[in-house]
Amino acid sequence: MALSADQERNLTTGSGAVQAAEEYAASELPASERRSTLSITLVRMGYTVSATDLLFGMSLGLYFNFWMAVYVALLSSIAICAVSILVGLIGQREGLTTALIARMTFGREGSRIPSLVIAIISVGFVGYSTAITVDVLPGHTHAYWLVYIIALSAIYTVLSSVGFAKGLTWVGRISVPLMIVAVLVAVIAAINHAGGWSHIVNGEPAQPGKLGIMTMIALGTAKWMQGATVSPDITRFAKGPGAVYTTTIAEFLVGNLGFNMLGIILGLAVGTGNMGAAFTTVGVGALASVAIFVQGFPHEVNNLYAGSLAGRNALDIPRLYVNLISGVLAAGLAYYGLTQGLLQSFLKYLGYLAYAMPLIPGIMIADYFFVRRGRYSHRVADAEAVNWRAVAAFAIGLGLNLYLGMVANDALWHTLPVIGFVLYLLFSWRQLMEAWSRPAS
Repeated sequence: MALSADQERNLTTGSGAVQAAEEYAASELPASERRSTLSITLVRMGYTVSATDLLFGMSLGLYFNFWMAVYVALLSSIAICAVSILVGLIGQREGLTTALIARMTFGREGSRIPSLVIAIISVGFVGYSTAITVDVLPGHTHAYWLVYIIALSAIYTVLSSVGFAKGLTWVGRISVPLMIVAVLVAVIAAINHAGGWSHIVNGEPAQPGKLGIMTMIALGTAKWMQGATVSPDITRFAKGPGAVYTTTIAEFLVGNLGFNMLGIILGLAVGTGNMGAAFTTVGVGALASVAIFVQGFPHEVNNLYAGSLAGRNALDIPRLYVNLISGVLAAGLAYYGLTQGLLQSFLKYLGYLAYAMPLIPGIMIADYFFVRRGRYSHRVADAEAVNWRAVAAFAIGLGLNLYLGMVANDALWHTLPVIGFVLYLLFSWRQLMEAWSRPAS
């Protein structure tokens, strides 16, 4: 049951840790809370300067030669950039989180399902990323795994609870530069191990043809569709639209593509998908442990932050409580990933999330830029209960995606926002005609 207006107000304006952790999770961000482009850039790069990008890049290096691997990484990064910029502009213009944009699009009650999907997927990334971090730390027994997972999950949860300025910004300022330097050193060692740059560029992959080109483009797109969709959680702090463009390029063409390429080099140099073994093989095992440990802070903290904002909207409980629940679930998933084999388990996870996640930004983009002509006419507190057109587009789109992926063996289209976008416009043709028949406001 939805909270009443008085309950929302009390929750948002309460006292103590609960109120401090809210950070405008249920209302528009005031203009006084806008931040510098540099702060936003470092926070956003904290998502993509990550071990998951290295792991995905290593899989490309296992399956394709250098130029084909770069081509796959570039195409998926460009697709993600487009989605991120569009939804990021909504957040910047309106001062809303992704969950609140979903509330404006799907309605108060209708937004619970897409918000829950975003929250679950965010927790999934935290779990797998934590597992990657634990995998490169000393000690490879179940007892060591549990100690590392519990300790790291506790730290990530605390940092994400304190919000953008006190948590995400400072973590990004410290961790992102350290991770970049450490991985660059590791890549230089990998090139030397392979016998020079020419051996990387002209070398053959260890497992050619295991997965197809379109499949890997789809997985690369799916890998960051969630990250692109939650861009408003951070771009709402931007002072102008220019920051959305520059920080998106930094996040996905510098951070995502850059770390994919570093992973490609590692994969081609050592011919393994085990990150810990790869770094040890090229002689920088200790450095790898430090690098992966450091990157875990911005990546996991940012994903927990995004998941808690979405869960706050889905469950109508304070963000602090959602954050604590998310931390526990992520810890359990980290242990599961370690016991199941990280690379294959992670790629399978990416395949599953591609059925539901792309529908959400497609519907939000269609609603805001076409049906509403780039401006919400009312505040989030006045959102309707259910927008059945959006709910129907999501439900039918999910059915179509499942059919395309599981029956028709489609490798790409169900991973893109196109189906949700088109369905919503078809269901909104009357609203479209009415909106575009009036002068622009």
